[in-house]
Amino acid sequence: MATDVDVQYFSHLNGLTLGNNWGDLIRLLDKALVTGIDFTQITDASIDAQGDVHITLYAAHNAMLFQVVELTGFAPASFNQKYRIKGVPNTTQLILKPHAAITETSITTIGAGKLAPLGYEIIFRDLGDVKRVYRAKNPTAQHPFIRVDESLTSPDGTTGVYTSTYAKFAMVGLLEHMDHIDDYEDPNVLQLPFNPADPAKNWKISGAESTVTRGWSKWYWRRGNGFLNNAAESVVNTSTNLGAFTIVGDQDKFYFQHTPTPDTTFYKVLNGCGLYQTALVDSVIPNWFLMTTMLDVNASVYQPFNNISNGTPLAGIQSGFFTTKQAPLIKLSEHALAFPFMPDNKSGKGSFNSNNIAALEIPFRDSDNYIRGTLETVAYSGNIKNTDLYTTPLISENSMYVWDSAYVDAGQGGFYFYLGELE
Repeated sequence: MATDVDVQYFSHLNGLTLGNNWGDLIRLLDKALVTGIDFTQITDASIDAQGDVHITLYAAHNAMLFQVVELTGFAPASFNQKYRIKGVPNTTQLILKPHAAITETSITTIGAGKLAPLGYEIIFRDLGDVKRVYRAKNPTAQHPFIRVDESLTSPDGTTGVYTSTYAKFAMVGLLEHMDHIDDYEDPNVLQLPFNPADPAKNWKISGAESTVTRGWSKWYWRRGNGFLNNAAESVVNTSTNLGAFTIVGDQDKFYFQHTPTPDTTFYKVLNGCGLYQTALVDSVIPNWFLMTTMLDVNASVYQPFNNISNGTPLAGIQSGFFTTKQAPLIKLSEHALAFPFMPDNKSGKGSFNSNNIAALEIPFRDSDNYIRGTLETVAYSGNIKNTDLYTTPLISENSMYVWDSAYVDAGQGGFYFYLGELE
């Protein structure tokens, strides 16, 4: 078998930043999903007797174990492929395991390298550079258009104005078809979330100052200090601390585990979207999921983050996320709630005895009690790992994982993310 190179991950430990600025989330997603991170010049490269490629870089790489590297411009051409990072001897050297075995024993031309992106492209972007529509690079009919909107005003610039110092979040949703960046008002196009009576509901900004209402499905990356404390969007967070995060996935789905309050770096929340492994026929009802915070209130409403509807989708009293409704005869139905099947809501808090990686896949049902399928890549953790607060690569036999801490059951827990097999 070949080493798996489909699932990639990124972290703040790679030198990527998520600060207290508008545009930070979109810039981060551009790099993780679309462009990747270029290495500095490769000054030396060789292949050893085991078929692993060794590269030396001009400057520090900030790369991590089991990330995916893409090499281009090498000769022989067989070196131009994707690799898993098998070893990190020091800050300027990497040992790479190729996806496809290389028969050549020497390198005649040294090319360039980068940490490979997850496999998306930017379908649309706006002139103001505050909106994106992403989609898988090689999509099937099931792959959604992923719209991420950091706009602060309504299209006319007057009927809705969100104060720039308030909580920072993107309005996020999935659509089955789009012809331009603001193509979301067609009632015949399915969205997630979706209100058939008001297709534009997810993207509206109305009102001003503390009574402004902005969006519906929200990916927060900076809120008022105190994860468990009452806070409203209008509470200003002036911290200059950078947020801790892990982004992991492939062209079918990705997860974004991050802290919305930098004063509690291990209290991360899980956002994400894409396709799940469906147990039903997906030709009629798209097998989409969306992990997001659903909040249709004005900016003056106070509540702790863990009590916001589905703010913690796989942990705590608001465990759940969103999917399309199982209604084959009425495809353009309102979205459905999705509820995970897990031993408990204490992933990573040590519910079971295990000294090794104890990762479980997560199936789920919807609010109409249909078994819908299984989330891929993300996994429940049956053991405790409270000393690992940030992105941590791990291996169990040949299985590669990344761990990151999260808010779980009123405390610190976390989740595993399965990367594939290292052969």
